Order: sequence, then C-alpha cells, then structure tokens
Amino acid sequence: MQTAYSVEELAKRWGLSPASIRRMEQDGKLHRLPDLPGVRYSAAEVYQLESIGLNAQAMSAWERRNLEARIKMLEELVAKYETKMTEMMMILQEVRKHE
Repeated sequence: MQTAYSVEELAKRWGLSPASIRRMEQDGKLHRLPDLPGVRYSAAEVYQLESIGLNAQAMSAWERRNLEARIKMLEELVAKYETKMTEMMMILQEVRKHE
C-alpha cells in the first residue's frame, strides 16, 4: 500500500493537472509532508479527501469552533431529554403497577 503521493501521481490518480494539485495545496485543502525529498502528500489525507469529495470546502477555525459548540450543546440537550424520558418511563411503570 502506498503511503505518500507525488504531485504527478496524485494528478494522474485524480485526473487533474499538476497545477490543480498545487492550487489545492495553496488553498489549504491538501498538505505536503515535511522533511521528505520532493513534494509528497500523505496517502491517509488523499483517501480522506476522496471519501468526502475533492470539491468539499475546508472549514475555517471559526466554523469548526461554532460547529463543535453546537454539537456539545445538542449532546447536552439529548442527555437531558434522555434523563426526562427515563424518569417518565419509571413513573409510567409505577402507575401501571397500581392499576
């Protein structure tokens, strides 16, 4: 299994020009591996990009923070409702016992 791709290999794999690959790097969608001879991109990052789509827009730090805060808030809300549902089920079981 390949662990890194050159610009040319990636361009061929994705059917793009080498300039398009470099533009993706400049746009922050693709990150070069440091300390390697030549320009190489991580296979893991390549596979991840392929799974989400090459044209997917990367989130800004602000967007990511807002999304993470919203996820946390929604998880807390779900936990609250799960607790309420459990309480209601227990009350319902007690009512049924006395019928």
